[in-house]
Parts: sequence; C-alpha cells; structure tokens
Amino acid sequence: MAELDDWFKKQAEPLGIFDLASKWAEALKVIGAGNGAGLLAAGAALSSFAKSPAMLPSIKIGGTFFFIGVMSFALSFALIQLAIFSYDEMLHAIRTKSADAAKKNKTTSSSAMIAANWLAILSALAFFGGLTFGLIAFLKA
Repeated sequence: MAELDDWFKKQAEPLGIFDLASKWAEALKVIGAGNGAGLLAAGAALSSFAKSPAMLPSIKIGGTFFFIGVMSFALSFALIQLAIFSYDEMLHAIRTKSADAAKKNKTTSSSAMIAANWLAILSALAFFGGLTFGLIAFLKA
C-alpha cells in the first residue's frame, strides 16, 4: 500500500519548467511535422491539379495555412529553447546571489514560454485550417 501512496504523491507533483518544456516541445514537433507535410502536399497538388482551376484557390489557401503553421512552429520551438536557457541562467544567478540577473532571466523565461504557447496554438489552428481547405479542394475534384 505504501508503494501506491508514493505513486499518488509522485503523480500530484507539479511539473518543473524543464519537464513542461520537454512535453511542449514533443507535442509541437508533431504539429510542425503535420504542417510541413501539408505544405509539401499543397505544393505537389498545385502541380498535379494545374488543369483543374476550381481547386487551385482552395489549394493555395490551404498551403498558406500550412506555411503559417510551419513558421509559427519554428518560432514557438525557438522560444521554448530561449525559455529553458533563460531559466537555467536564472538558477545560476540565484546561486551567485545576483538578484538583477535572476529577475531579468525570470522575466525572459516567462515571456518566452507564454509567447511559445500562443504560437503553438496558432500552429495547431493553422494545421486545422489547412486541412479544411485541403478537404474543400478534394471535394471539388
């Protein structure tokens, strides 16, 4: 029974920034891969369906959504890395008792994680937008 209590205690512990950033980065990689594949598929579809003018606007709009998703993925991923490094620098500053550096790095880390979260949401929404216009183009075929 003690093992079960230990397991419950471990599950109730909040995630640290390194664990949280790792989970966000893994999820973000999936979204980025989906947007990248969608962008490539939209490019291939433009060539393949060049003789079907009714489909082209939907393919172009879908490709634009996927492009936005790829760009927001890249920025979000970079911001997660910035947040991790800033948090690490904050911990070093705390150890050396440099309050100004700790406060600066805390602000940078927090701001980067918040921005990364919003960009991840944008990337996911762009993916669903690209899928929607891809489906519209498919239905026009």
